[in-house]
Amino acid sequence: MHLLSNSIIKTTHYNYSKISSNSINIGYGIDNNFARCTATSIFSFYKNNPNKNFIFHILENNLSNTYKEKFHLLAKKYSLNIIIYTINIDILKNLPSNIIFTTAMYFRYIFPYILKNNEKIIYIDGDTLCLNNAEELFNINLENNIIAAVPDSEWANKTRNEALNLKNHIYFLSGMLLINAKKWNEFNIFEKLIECLSTIGKNFLFPDQDALNLVLTNKVKYIDSKFNWAKVENISADNIDNIIILHYAASPKPWSLSWSLDPKTNNINRNIYKIYEEQTPFFNVPLIRPKTYKEMEHYAKSLRKNHFYIDSFKWYLKYLIKNYLNNFYFNKTFII
Repeated sequence: MHLLSNSIIKTTHYNYSKISSNSINIGYGIDNNFARCTATSIFSFYKNNPNKNFIFHILENNLSNTYKEKFHLLAKKYSLNIIIYTINIDILKNLPSNIIFTTAMYFRYIFPYILKNNEKIIYIDGDTLCLNNAEELFNINLENNIIAAVPDSEWANKTRNEALNLKNHIYFLSGMLLINAKKWNEFNIFEKLIECLSTIGKNFLFPDQDALNLVLTNKVKYIDSKFNWAKVENISADNIDNIIILHYAASPKPWSLSWSLDPKTNNINRNIYKIYEEQTPFFNVPLIRPKTYKEMEHYAKSLRKNHFYIDSFKWYLKYLIKNYLNNFYFNKTFII
């Protein structure tokens, strides 16, 4: 574990309830872009599991002081335990990453080291909500496996298993992992993941997830999709009471300006996230405006489909300008 000996620069504790041996440990790996949804996710666990004692662990790097204070206010308001770990990213900085898949995605690899003596911890992405009581998730028996995870779609199983040359394997999602931290460390999973990414990671479509599928083959207990429900558009009055974890894995997110106009939204799913976020210190934070040229183009099309023609035209102009500038700087760099 020498690679991780200096992985934590600073630890900040916001402890407002008694910690016991029965406390449920839930971890998030985030940057500033995922602070608001992580606070909302934390509140959703608290709200729908009122008799449980949680310790929420947030692994971050360069999280703003403003957001840290909001987590402090959240912990104080609802008598929660929130621990923030500032991570030294030196051992991660050379791993594959981009504007979509940032270095923060690898913080899930470090979480089992922080709680290395625990036989059951939960890692979960920040863009999730706990919609119902999660007792069934907390009580899953990992048997002799290192993790429990939800299988990905049929398309992903076919294409990713072929790309990774995985045989007799079910490709799983990494957005919610139930982890036996003791076994994780006994099998040196962190080191194996880093080696995998360092050698062939540049070929991965989903870097952190592809590596996990390679390294943890035959060490996975597969669980129902209700524990990591990523089909937001398929939420209905018939199934919403059965979904434990809702995962906003795709774009746009519910905290973005584009969400309400997106085809995947309906009368059932449109305001679920908003209802929870309004109970957190992020209740008055503005919706995120489109930033990339692709987001701008998508928003312009959504506005047009909903007959907001003037606004659509304005955003389409922004998209054209942004796209032109991106191509200009790319070509300029390429020529140089």
